[in-house]
Amino acid sequence: MRVVRNDELIKKRVKFTQRGSLVGMGLLVVSLLLSTRNDPVLTLVSWGLLLVGFVVAMVSVQMGNRYVKPPRPDMVLDKLLKGLDSRYVAYHYFYPAEHLLLTPSGLIAIQAQDQQGWVAVRGRHWRHGPLWQRLRVLFGNTPLGNPAANLRRSMAATAQAVAKLGDEVAALPIEGLVVFHSGRVKLTAEDPEFPALLADELKAKVREMAEARPALSSRSHKALAAALAGREIVEEAPEPAEEAQPAKAPRQKRSHKARR
Repeated sequence: MRVVRNDELIKKRVKFTQRGSLVGMGLLVVSLLLSTRNDPVLTLVSWGLLLVGFVVAMVSVQMGNRYVKPPRPDMVLDKLLKGLDSRYVAYHYFYPAEHLLLTPSGLIAIQAQDQQGWVAVRGRHWRHGPLWQRLRVLFGNTPLGNPAANLRRSMAATAQAVAKLGDEVAALPIEGLVVFHSGRVKLTAEDPEFPALLADELKAKVREMAEARPALSSRSHKALAAALAGREIVEEAPEPAEEAQPAKAPRQKRSHKARR
């Protein structure tokens, strides 16, 4: 499998996380200092700063979990999909679907989830437990929410984004799946809107989805892979055939007469 990663975006997110953490901590410290003053106005301001500082700090922690804290989701997916041939190309952090996979027959948007505990999905309804796992949100962990709804929105936005790359890319079918890559999760899925999988099921499911559709031609696949990465394919012109050299007349052998 080939991998194309938006390293520039990752660097920006790392900087945002670092600055956001500093700003959040600074606001919390200022809030603490103001709360010690015997002034109703300053006390009110301290509560406002406390709320803003907490929100900024939590957003920074959640972004850090996605883009900074190892192993990042893109690294985990690369490891899980290792062994797929070069017709599979992963694009990380280029599109609204952060992990987009070009297969021999189309596109698959992968929704990566890192929840622990137990997760149950029935149709479009998701549940997560036990309670103390849900409370980890207070410490910066990403809540479960509704992975299928998030995936549906990102797929629609991705379809609009790739449509701008040309008619051939716009015609690619886009499918989606949800994968829980934590080794400490128990998943129960009953008629989910999108396939919901554990980490060790991902590679086989990707192959199954790719083989369910007609394969693209090699030329089309190469052009699509380049377009999705923001590159243009330059077709190499065939080298001109060498001009045929006129045939030379065979040299006549001279006859040597014997001297008398």
